[in-house]
Amino acid sequence: MECGQPLAAACPRCGFPAEPGARFCGGCGQPVAAPGPAPSATVDRFASPGAYTPPHLAEKIRTARGAVEGERKQVTVLFADVKGSLELLADRDPEDARRVLDPVLALMMEAVHRYEGTVNQVLGDGVMAIFGAPVAHENHAVRAAFAALRIQDETRRLARDLRRSEGLDVQIRIGLNSGEVVVRSIDRDLHMEYTAVGQTTHLAAQMERLARPGTTLLTAETRRLAEGYVTVTPLGPVPVRGVAEAIEVFELSGPGPARYRLQAATVRGLSRFVGREAEVAAIRQGLERARAGQGRMVALVGEPGVGKSRVIREFTEGPWTAGALVLQGRPIAYRRTPSWLPVVDALRRYFQVESGDDDRVIREKIASRVRALDPALAPAVTALHALADLEPEDPTWGRLDPPQRRRRIQEAVRSLLLAEARRQPVVLIVEDLQRIDEETQALLDTLVDRLPGARLLLLVAYRPEYQHGWGSRPGYAQIRIDPLTPDTARTLLDAMLGPDPGLEPLKALLVSRTDGNPLFLEESVRALVETHGLTGEPGARRLVQPLEAIQMPGSVQAVLAARIDRLSPEAKHVLQSASVVGKDVALPVLEAIADLPEETLRAALGQLQAGELLYEASFFPEAEYTFKHALTHEVAYGSLLHERRRALHARIVEVIETLYRGRLGEQVERLAFHALRGGRRDRAVHFLRQAGLRAAGRSAHREAVSFFEQALEILEGDAPHEEGRRAAIDLVFDLRASLAPWESSRARSPTCVAPRRGPRRSGTSAASAGSRRTSPSPTTRWAIRPPPSAPPSAPSSWAPRSGIGRSRSRPRSGSARPITCWPTTRPRSVTCGARWPGCRATWCASAGAWRGSSRWPPACGSRPPSPTWGSSRRRSTVRGRASPSPSRPITRGAWRAAT
Repeated sequence: MECGQPLAAACPRCGFPAEPGARFCGGCGQPVAAPGPAPSATVDRFASPGAYTPPHLAEKIRTARGAVEGERKQVTVLFADVKGSLELLADRDPEDARRVLDPVLALMMEAVHRYEGTVNQVLGDGVMAIFGAPVAHENHAVRAAFAALRIQDETRRLARDLRRSEGLDVQIRIGLNSGEVVVRSIDRDLHMEYTAVGQTTHLAAQMERLARPGTTLLTAETRRLAEGYVTVTPLGPVPVRGVAEAIEVFELSGPGPARYRLQAATVRGLSRFVGREAEVAAIRQGLERARAGQGRMVALVGEPGVGKSRVIREFTEGPWTAGALVLQGRPIAYRRTPSWLPVVDALRRYFQVESGDDDRVIREKIASRVRALDPALAPAVTALHALADLEPEDPTWGRLDPPQRRRRIQEAVRSLLLAEARRQPVVLIVEDLQRIDEETQALLDTLVDRLPGARLLLLVAYRPEYQHGWGSRPGYAQIRIDPLTPDTARTLLDAMLGPDPGLEPLKALLVSRTDGNPLFLEESVRALVETHGLTGEPGARRLVQPLEAIQMPGSVQAVLAARIDRLSPEAKHVLQSASVVGKDVALPVLEAIADLPEETLRAALGQLQAGELLYEASFFPEAEYTFKHALTHEVAYGSLLHERRRALHARIVEVIETLYRGRLGEQVERLAFHALRGGRRDRAVHFLRQAGLRAAGRSAHREAVSFFEQALEILEGDAPHEEGRRAAIDLVFDLRASLAPWESSRARSPTCVAPRRGPRRSGTSAASAGSRRTSPSPTTRWAIRPPPSAPPSAPSSWAPRSGIGRSRSRPRSGSARPITCWPTTRPRSVTCGARWPGCRATWCASAGAWRGSSRWPPACGSRPPSPTWGSSRRRSTVRGRASPSPSRPITRGAWRAAT
């Protein structure tokens, strides 16, 4: 106080000297609490999330804050409360009530934070927690389910004490639901503002309301995401307030047999092992060299879902591991990994420790196995006991500081493995190195240095973002696990779906969207089966859902979202900005919209390339990047809020017009896309027309028709205005000019003789009628008056649609005259005629009759239109076509010449 010199402080837990300003102890790693005034009341503990969130989790949230503001997240929402708390505490003083409820709230939050969830609200006698936001987790449903199990277990223990001391029977009810939310903002005190999407939070709250005291209810979506990790009891469809239809509800019973994804897949049944025989052979070669005394480290590197764990499983279950000791450990994927956990997991198998063994039995198993292996290892027993969370019998162990204990444990484990390797070959497997703790990392570093001369194979697996320094060490070999090739991916899909030719479009779509990632393929098929898009048994599936309706499963989205969230804020910002540009991203456009310094942008792109989210596709004439596969692009784009997307799309339009000012004709398609997504509808119509004219100039009339139709659809959705009418008239004329050559080329097709439109006149052959056929355009809704309601004589299945008119005269019933089906979209050719979508009647030109029906009306009830044009609304008498003249119908010759 007199000289102003800082005094060294010591950690209250281990006594390690603390650095000035340090937030964590350098010896034991525990948070160093800053001195401050004690809270005035217990209720202050729950006043704000910043007060009760653990420091390590709060640091993650604050680090991600810049990227989190305004994002869409796939999450699992947990609601938990004390059943009947008002009745239990009605006669008690408020202070006594808080004294009872505070421990219950504290254990709820401890369980949530243990699995890295965020307690968003404290609701008096309960909490609301979110798993997967603001920090994304690829297994948010599993974390939430295990947190619920822990809350129930801890509450039962606390309830026994409260029953004896207070005479209270405290029971918790919990509800879980998974879905999408929009995280709006996070303030400095970790308060989170969010908006639920798809009734995510509402269903979670209703599950809590329906749960009996002491139980946990979850929806079908949460059950699907946590399948294998937990066991559930189905309760069947249950009506839920605020939801039109009853939903499937399940009661959480307990933990399941799976601890990681491959085990969960094993419970459901593994798919066929294809395309990885070379990788298994390479690991076998490493084992043979280890048997010969040339220790090896083999690393499997690949993005999530490519099959690293499956390759290891196929290797360990093969006959080539006979005579070798296989030890396997991995960090826990669904909560924060404790120190030494993979090593402890492997040693429990080595010492044959069972879950029901008490401390005395564990001590004896460790000591007897070490003495039998090598009596010289007796000093290592104390360190191994400490590693197993047993109180060491050696009194000198308590006088060691934390770094010394750490070194002693490392030496003990290393000596044990090397001594066992002298007796028999040892295979040590550690997966998911991107999640391991520092102690396990240090042990692997020391083992790599001792590999020469040891009969030891270190088999590790990690994702591309994991960093290490083993590349130059002797005995290190890396095996790259890439996604399946298209042919191999189709082989996998054939085994899962079957050989039905009708599934070929689905298989092609899945291969292209997933880029051959086996996990994404399996989860996509699983999601289709569970949503009834696919029916039948495995290997004999049938598709009953349109391809356009196929959506990405939540499990795949969670895996990719978690990877994106682990990026640095700058890299994540660059990835999201690139997703708005498109799957292929020109570097000049990205530089203009990212608003980052060039060095920062280059570093972020390097991180994205190292993580295999983007890769450089071309260098000339300008650098261009592309996404690894379409699903990564979809997840990155889907995480942005709509307002942010619109702003970026509008900005991209300005950037492209500036960068490519002299050659905008090459960019009109991109400009139209971004203008429409950016809310610039007038500019989108302009660019779509320019794109259509450009396509028509190349004789690509089918593309031109598509561009013109899109422009007309935009104008139809806008409010009527004079400028829009002029643009619509121009587009109709442009469309007419492209329809005629396109339809005439279709009429000359040797595989299809299309029917003539309109009533068949005498003396006209079916073939000549088909050759003169022109198809009505969906854009006739700009020239055709909306149809009146169906006449009483029309069949009940007949329903007028926008843009479909009716015939001027109705033929007699039973007439064999061919009546035209007028669709809203272009026809799909068949072998003998033209089938319109939604119509079961087909005119067969060779037979001169309706196939499947020979009497009026056709099965769809559709009739030729009676069009009008412009404000005069005069009817055209030329083949049922709208006249392009607002003053008079044109002659038949003039129409034929125009089209």
